[in-house]
Amino acid sequence: MKYFKINVFDDGNDVYKNLYNVWMMTDIKYNGSKLALKNVNNPDIVIHTISTWKTTEIDCENTQEG
Repeated sequence: MKYFKINVFDDGNDVYKNLYNVWMMTDIKYNGSKLALKNVNNPDIVIHTISTWKTTEIDCENTQEG
């Protein structure tokens, strides 16, 4: 499983910028140029497409907010 943080919240994703910023990748789209992500602490919150360049892959340790 790969985890990401979002660096650029735009294109309608700005509503998520106050959430815990750790996201689990659920899909890779358009030859890797876009991702689908699910919030780790709020798994009902899904971003169906976000450009890969707006994210950074992070270490999978310490993904749950304490």
